[in-house]
Amino acid sequence: MRKTYEKLRDAREKLGYSQEYVARCLGVSRSTITQIELGNRKINADEIKSFCELYHLSADYLTGVEQMPSNQLVFARGFSELSEADQQEIINLIAFKREMAARQEQR
Repeated sequence: MRKTYEKLRDAREKLGYSQEYVARCLGVSRSTITQIELGNRKINADEIKSFCELYHLSADYLTGVEQMPSNQLVFARGFSELSEADQQEIINLIAFKREMAARQEQR
């Protein structure tokens, strides 16, 4: 099983964030991010929450309770960058696709 620090590093890289950017967002030094990503520094609950918000991850995923496919991570980042109208359009499309799948299962 992958360690939390590995998941944090992988998520940051997949999102295209630099360590410097993450450090600024979290209000810590870049060397702190380096130490966390190397597994040399433990993170507390508040830091886990901050990483989850920044990376669009769940605490369950980070702590190993659940696995998150990388395409969900990319989707979460892209979704949050859309306008509210575009987000609602995607939500409507998801609801439509679920309804169509449910109808097909009934056949």
